[in-house]
Amino acid sequence: MKLTKRAGLAAMMTCMATAAAVTPAAAGSSVPVVVPLEGLDAALPFESPSVSTGVPIPMPGSPGGPRHVAGSLTPSPLLPTLPVTTELPSTLLKAPLSDPITDEKLGSAAVTSPSSPLRAESPGAILKAPLTPPQGRLFGLPALTDPQAGLLAPTLHGSPDANLGLL
Repeated sequence: MKLTKRAGLAAMMTCMATAAAVTPAAAGSSVPVVVPLEGLDAALPFESPSVSTGVPIPMPGSPGGPRHVAGSLTPSPLLPTLPVTTELPSTLLKAPLSDPITDEKLGSAAVTSPSSPLRAESPGAILKAPLTPPQGRLFGLPALTDPQAGLLAPTLHGSPDANLGLL
C-alpha cells in the first residue's frame, strides 16, 4: 500500500473515531449540569442547597418555503419563520431543612420541574412590492400601488411545570 493511500485511510479512520466519540454526547436533548454550591458551607450557617439541571440543545427545523400569492410579485412570506424545537430538562433544587431549636434534620425542601417540550419560531417578514402584475388595460405594463410591509411575530409554545414539596 502506498504512503498516500495509508495517509488517506488514517485520516478517514481518525474522522470516523472522532465522529463516534462526539455523537453520543450530542444525541441527547440536553447537557446535564450540576451547580457546585458546596463552597457556600463556609459562609452560611446551614448546609448548602444542591441544584441539578441541564442546558437544552436547540434543534433548528426547516423553514416553510415561500408561497405564491395571486396578484403579488413577491412570495409570501418573503422571509419565512424558522422553527426551533428543544426539551426543557428536568431540574431539582434541594435545600436541607433542620429544626432551629433541636438541630434535628427534618428532611429537604425540594423544587422539581419535569422535562417538557418547547417550540419557538423566529420572526418573519412580509413585503408587497409597489408594482402590480402586468395589466392588460395598460398594454402589459404594471400599475403602481402602495408598498406594504409587515412582520410576523415570534412565537413560543411550551408548558413548563414545577412542584414544591418535602423529601
